[in-house]
Amino acid sequence: MFLKALECESDVAPKAMINLGLLYNTRGNYLAQTGDMKGASTAAHSAAKYLDEGRALLSTLSSDGKLDSQLERYLQQYRPLRLQTHRLIGQLYAGEGDMSSCEAEFRRATESFPEESFAWQMLSKVLELQGKHAEASKAADTARSLMG
Repeated sequence: MFLKALECESDVAPKAMINLGLLYNTRGNYLAQTGDMKGASTAAHSAAKYLDEGRALLSTLSSDGKLDSQLERYLQQYRPLRLQTHRLIGQLYAGEGDMSSCEAEFRRATESFPEESFAWQMLSKVLELQGKHAEASKAADTARSLMG
């Protein structure tokens, strides 16, 4: 039904995209837990795609002054959901032993959400695992300063 809703009017499609992002993120986590890493990766990347597209549409509606309180709630869901997809995608890369892709994913998280301590914690951890201690320390310091 959410896929069908993508064909609807402008205020329905972004809601459907955010809901698809949630659905695919949940599916990705489930598939990862059951050992289907390829399926988990596909779901996680789909989640990221739908979330980013939904946010873009919501931002357009917001700049046009067409964002009601219900659409505003969907826009507020973007940040935590997108952080979850960054985490899942990064963990999947790490599970494959692809630490450089994991690092790149967590760097994208800090670029997208520079004020989120969780993003910096993820980056710090992967840098530490790779032996990049000075960079890991800086990322950890940033995370701590954001936590207060």
